Amino acid sequence: MNLRASRLAPLLFVGLLPLAAGCDLFGSKSDPTTEEILEEGQIDPTIPDQVGYVPLNPFFTEGATGPLDHPTDVYVGFDQLIYVGDRNGLQILDLAGRPQVAVTEVAWPGRPETAQPLRDITAVVQDRRLDVYVAARRDTTIDARTWNLPVVYHLRGTTTNQTSLIDIIWHPFDDNTRRSNGFRNPREFGASGFSDEDASFTGVAVLHDNRVYVTRSGPVNSAANQLPSIVAPFNALLLFTSGGLNSSIIRALSSTTPSLLSAVWPSDIATGVGPPQRAVFPTNDDFFIAQAPPTGTGLRYGVLSVRVVESAAGTEYLVDTARLNASTDPTAGDGFLYGSFRFERPTGLAFAADATGYLFVVDSGKDSLFVFNRNGIEGVTPSAGSGGTRPVRVSFGGTGGGGREFQDPEGVAYFDETVYVADTGNNRIARFRLNTDFE
Repeated sequence: MNLRASRLAPLLFVGLLPLAAGCDLFGSKSDPTTEEILEEGQIDPTIPDQVGYVPLNPFFTEGATGPLDHPTDVYVGFDQLIYVGDRNGLQILDLAGRPQVAVTEVAWPGRPETAQPLRDITAVVQDRRLDVYVAARRDTTIDARTWNLPVVYHLRGTTTNQTSLIDIIWHPFDDNTRRSNGFRNPREFGASGFSDEDASFTGVAVLHDNRVYVTRSGPVNSAANQLPSIVAPFNALLLFTSGGLNSSIIRALSSTTPSLLSAVWPSDIATGVGPPQRAVFPTNDDFFIAQAPPTGTGLRYGVLSVRVVESAAGTEYLVDTARLNASTDPTAGDGFLYGSFRFERPTGLAFAADATGYLFVVDSGKDSLFVFNRNGIEGVTPSAGSGGTRPVRVSFGGTGGGGREFQDPEGVAYFDETVYVADTGNNRIARFRLNTDFE
């Protein structure tokens, strides 16, 4: 297979399920049902009066293929549609939660025999062109062996009957370091017991100019793991151009040692770019990155904020000292992004690209949703008339199926003052809104 040559032609999708009967895809966002759900909120009447996030009923449990099955990520796009990755593929809903369409299979153009299920989805995001990126897995056969490898599909027209696959980001084929060392084909690593099949793409985030960050996770390169350092580490943050070329591996992030600048078992990535669509977005490349080792109690700093600046020496990746220093002042709040061991297994990030600048973190280890303000302090702005300035802590959770409980949540999204959580174990997309936003 000539992978590079195969990128030159658009790739067609098969398995696109039709729109739900009676639904007008782009004309359904302002009908009375939507307005009732979004504006009146159908708030749980048992919620107390204090400031906090309240459930918006009903939660979403249906996709175009049937009941949601193990939803692993959720994203509300610039097109004001909700994208959900579950075991049946990519489910697309309108803002009222009505199923619209599902993308279930991928095939090479003109070759239906190559169709494979859109499976094992770990991340979904949309760029400003309304193109959708889906991190998943795909099989490929090389030298009579079939490899199950991580991929990121770059899709266009997902809400139409003419969906096309623009590009595929493959590991290890699109790894610049592997190319330079001659290890571009998948391989096993000696007696380590590990192979390229142990790697996963776990997060995707877009920048203002449609470049894309992708996190890659897997066993840590170390002598104990017998993973050679000459090969690009499993744990890394990759940067791709808007055309899908791997432009760099962010070497400033350690792949082996947890620190204030590391990517050890990275689980998600988020930037300051997000819906709604607007003329100007932040032009920096700053990002948040979550780290979630599969075992243990979590890292001291499970979520990092990294600033990216250009200097005479080139691109520099710096610790966000403002958010870090906030954690040294106990009078500033009741919790901090950089609080020691604040997270157990952070699995999803979402940044509110509006005036609030809130950061949302879902933690599957604690079955909780955490909320931080733009200063890295846990909480939200107090309500008017409260007389206080200290952020009000509104993080919540607990294991279960109640309105403010979760079961292994893996994804989170934000749009129009509403937070969406991929509540994986409960097979639903939960929705919450700050009760002061209804005033």
